[in-house]
Amino acid sequence: MRWFFGPGPWHGLRWLTRGDMRILVLEALADGPKRGYEVIKAIRDRFHGLYSPSPGAIYPTLQLLEDEGLVAVEVVDGKKLYKITEEGRRFLSERRDQLEVLLEKGRKVMGAEAAELMDAARSLALTVLHAYATLPPERLLEVADVLREARVKVLRVMGKG
Repeated sequence: MRWFFGPGPWHGLRWLTRGDMRILVLEALADGPKRGYEVIKAIRDRFHGLYSPSPGAIYPTLQLLEDEGLVAVEVVDGKKLYKITEEGRRFLSERRDQLEVLLEKGRKVMGAEAAELMDAARSLALTVLHAYATLPPERLLEVADVLREARVKVLRVMGKG
């Protein structure tokens, strides 16, 4: 699992079990056809950006779902477009309770507080990148000072400063 720039606080916590990725992928495809990277984005968005499956998890799962007849593939502009089949919709419908349990587990691991924290961190990161792109070098030193101060304050909240 990736969390912003590295492993999250739940690193090593196995909240996904065997077969869960199949259900997540089918659920991502339920609202329309997608390319592989769009499936990754849909799942990431489902979990507020706090969990993003790797291509190494998604593409083999898509291949398995295709082999099982749960997903159909069409090549458009030289790229694969994946679409859930009627059999895939039945499969997902039969596992609706399992999907809800899975989503609830994800909500517990990646609750609203974590999503709010990461949203604030992303907003800060975008602001810093904008400052880097637009400010003269001497003003960037001021931004660096502000960031160092913010780090110290966060460490104090954590009881480490």
